[in-house]
Parts: sequence; structure tokens; C-alpha cells
Amino acid sequence: MGRMYEPFENAEEVWFWFCSSLISQEDGWRAMGDYGGKERCCEINDIYRIIKRLKLCHETSNRHLRVALKWGKELTPPYYAKRAKRSEVRIWGEFITALETALKKKGII
Repeated sequence: MGRMYEPFENAEEVWFWFCSSLISQEDGWRAMGDYGGKERCCEINDIYRIIKRLKLCHETSNRHLRVALKWGKELTPPYYAKRAKRSEVRIWGEFITALETALKKKGII
């Protein structure tokens, strides 16, 4: 019988999962067995490859990635933060839209 995975609801949830996984790696966790969270249908490297493809296809830019990483490490979208700039909210939205399209194509969401 196959494994039961917890599905992602949307691209923001995937992005925050990806960023929290990166933070866990920085803290010394090496394998998914070290992570006590839900089992997911993809791995960190799958999301990394999707982001790399978005960058290579010019669907996202370094600026998008800087803003997405900044707020991803905060584990909150910029539209909830009073200190966020309007441009960051716009850039975040563009990035999440591009990521969502790619994730749907891969069947991750």
C-alpha cells in the first residue's frame, strides 16, 4: 500500500514549507526523517528545480527571489506585515502566481 501524503493547499504553503525546510537544514537537520512535520508529495529538491526553471525561463527574477526568501524566512506573506513595502506585496504576488502555475503543472498542488 502506498504512503499517505498531506497535500498542499496552495503555492504559499509550498513556499513556506520549502523555506522552513531550508531553515531546518541550516540548523543541522540532514534527512526528512529528522523532520517531525507532515509527509509531503515532493522533496525540497523538487521545489528547488521548479524555482530554477522559473528563473531560467525568465518567469521570475532575482528580485522576486530576494523578496520571496525574505518573507519565506519570516514564514508570513508580506501583505500581513505592516512594515512591508507595497512593491514587496506586488512582487510577492507575481512570484506566488508563477510558482502556483508551475506547481499545478507538476501535480504538487
